[in-house]
Amino acid sequence: MKDKLKSSTYGIIFIIIAFLSWGLTPIYFKALQTVNPLEILAHRILWSIFFLMTIVAYKKQIYKLIEVFYSPKKIATLICTSILISANWLTCIWAILNNHLMESSFGYFISPIFNIMLGLIFLKEKLNNIQKISLYITIIAIIIQFTEISFIGFTPFIPILLAGTFGFYALLRKQVQIDSIHGLTIETLILAPIALLYIFYLKMNAELTFLTNINLSILLCFAGVITSIPLLLYVSGAKLLPLTKVGFFQYISPTLQLLIAVFIFKENINNIKILSFSLVWIALLFYVMNSVWIMNKNRRTIQNKVS
Repeated sequence: MKDKLKSSTYGIIFIIIAFLSWGLTPIYFKALQTVNPLEILAHRILWSIFFLMTIVAYKKQIYKLIEVFYSPKKIATLICTSILISANWLTCIWAILNNHLMESSFGYFISPIFNIMLGLIFLKEKLNNIQKISLYITIIAIIIQFTEISFIGFTPFIPILLAGTFGFYALLRKQVQIDSIHGLTIETLILAPIALLYIFYLKMNAELTFLTNINLSILLCFAGVITSIPLLLYVSGAKLLPLTKVGFFQYISPTLQLLIAVFIFKENINNIKILSFSLVWIALLFYVMNSVWIMNKNRRTIQNKVS
């Protein structure tokens, strides 16, 4: 039980750092405002390979990548996850560059509900009464958001795409028995040929931004680090925690995005959005307090057994 508690603590730390990083990335992508979103995505994929392969080679674990290719089931799953995560990346980039960070934030607020529902349906995970209350409050907040959206006539494809792709990505990756870095490396290797072909296409049509502007080129080079580190931490943390618990920690990222959208990017926010986001924070408060109580209870149980 002591090892389980330690693993849970590490899982929480990894997840929090990952979501803090994702919450701040809109500032990075906004600096690439003049770059085609598809080119940014291509650079995210290609530079991630250099970063990830360097780590794998340093750890002398290239053979582990080769082993995965002998498992058709794992490769098939990773092909699916690579498609899901690339669709998620592209949607997020497009939303930021086109002044829809508010909708992106909303999508990541919905995403935990997808995680929770998927965990309950496919993994048979359970919620206690406090967690159920948190879930109900969150659902009410989302209903309020959708009501407001219907009034202004906005088709919520951005939130649905973000929540759906990331939710199923988390579910599928949880089923693959492979280290996070090896899985992510293979995902990027799967996507690399398409990304490379697109870069060549842009070059042939004189539409490539890379190497035409020093500042933008440097920023694009960092796309691999910005992409890989948070995702590695997320996958590592998700393997150590129930999917339902991971779902509630996801509120860190959209909250930061919301603050950036309002105070830095100057996007408009109305009273309905403020109400719905406030309800989500109340739900999160309930859940965190419950998690702390459970953690303290488990710690006391361990101490009693040791004594």
